[in-house]
Formats: sequence, structure tokens, C-alpha cells
Amino acid sequence: MTFIGSDFLEEGRNAARIMAKLTNGQANIVELQGTRGSAPANDRYAGFREILKDYPDMKVIDTQDGDFTVAKGKEVMEAFLKTHGKTITALFAHNDDMALGAIQAIEEYGLRPGVDIKIVFGGRHTMAPLKR
Repeated sequence: MTFIGSDFLEEGRNAARIMAKLTNGQANIVELQGTRGSAPANDRYAGFREILKDYPDMKVIDTQDGDFTVAKGKEVMEAFLKTHGKTITALFAHNDDMALGAIQAIEEYGLRPGVDIKIVFGGRHTMAPLKR
């Protein structure tokens, strides 16, 4: 018997490792979580925090459900920006769709995605930093 699938816990760990490199271990992170209660969202959340324990200057300052969609990712990122503004230095989006929505919100707010706010996103078997 063989299983081919995603290791969502490891995806969360990898996202935190990439975030640590991008931010030199210092960040105020907002998190666009996938659909609350889903295995990918739960495991990416847990894996990310497991690695963050080794980086005391990296803090998740807010996390919200983004339903894995562009529209909800944009809506939640707008709310994060309204609440936290320029104190946000990094974003962990559980998938690329939510990251795309967040990028729109960041640009509309007047900040540069990937520069002013470092972005790591995952899903569809990838974890990647946004490079601009």
C-alpha cells in the first residue's frame, strides 16, 4: 500500500523556517488560516508554531480564517491592516489564493508586498516566499 499526499504539518514548519530566513528571526506576523477545522489549516497552524518556539522575536499578532479564497484573503488582510497597520512585518497565508487577495489589500493600503510585508504562502504542495 502506498499513500501520496501532503504533509500539512511539515508545510507549516517549512513556512516558519522560510519566514525566519526572510525576516532574520524578527517579525510581527499576521496569519491567513485556511478553513477553520480543516486538516490543512489545523496542521499548517501547528507546524508553523512548533518552529516559532525557536524564534522568540517572531510573534503571530493576529490570525483569522480566510477560507482558502482570494476574496476572503483580501477581506481579512484589510481588517489586519486596519487593526495593526504598519506594525505588520510579515504574512503567513495558508495557500496561494489567500496570498493573492492579501497582496491586493496590501497594495491598496499603500505598502509593497514582499518588501514592507514579507509574505510566505503555501498550498498545492508548495511553500514559497513572495519575491519582488
